[in-house]
Amino acid sequence: MRIYELCLIFQNDTADEQQDQMVSAVAAIIARHSGSVLKTEKWGKKNFKYMIKKQSKGHYCFVVFEAQPPALAEIERTIMYNESILRYNFIRLEKFVDAPVVPAGDEPKADTEQGTETVAAQQAAEIQE
Repeated sequence: MRIYELCLIFQNDTADEQQDQMVSAVAAIIARHSGSVLKTEKWGKKNFKYMIKKQSKGHYCFVVFEAQPPALAEIERTIMYNESILRYNFIRLEKFVDAPVVPAGDEPKADTEQGTETVAAQQAAEIQE
């Protein structure tokens, strides 16, 4: 089985219940194709860099799952007919790493009393460990 990440961007006015229903529908499709959901993350409402379908904000949701490639076509068909989803994207992952993800714009700030080490050097050291 292959590992995929699905990014869903919902409209600004979409309720949490509708988002959860869509994620559970995707999980049901994955289960039917003998796959499994490894991780689900909701990042909440974020501003867009540019307008998407006359919207300037949207709710981001990520689903990491393991499934066979035919499951992607059925998931995509389900997503395309949902009007509350502005954009979606599938990414094939080489391996699954369950690490905490920091959304863009929420990066930790460097401490000035820390000395010569920067935040980037700390993150690189953490990744190598």
